[in-house]
Amino acid sequence: MNERWGDKRIEEENRVVIEISPLDGKDEGLEINAFTRDISPSGARILTERQFPLDSTLNLTFYLSRSRQIVRTPGTVKWRKQREDGLYEIGVQFHHGIPGVLMVLICHLYGKEEAIPTEIMKGQ
Repeated sequence: MNERWGDKRIEEENRVVIEISPLDGKDEGLEINAFTRDISPSGARILTERQFPLDSTLNLTFYLSRSRQIVRTPGTVKWRKQREDGLYEIGVQFHHGIPGVLMVLICHLYGKEEAIPTEIMKGQ
């Protein structure tokens, strides 16, 4: 487990959908499937086929397999690296604006599943 941004990171593979808004705002955005390598309440290391610019904001949907929760939250790309196999790892720091998103992540990571809604969305 790697500890960045002060939170304990759990090595865990979860499906992530990265939504990219269209540049002109007219067409539908692009959705990219990816997977977490590790995750914490403050961020995640994500494995993807696409490189993203540093400091770009991504709309992320996490399908947390162990707790069967869906979490949607924006995040900022803080670091990136290309692997030898051609894939990219990116470090994303979450934007937490509502306690519900943070609570679902904490409950998922640390096993407390009391009165958790099945889907939490940020910014909607």
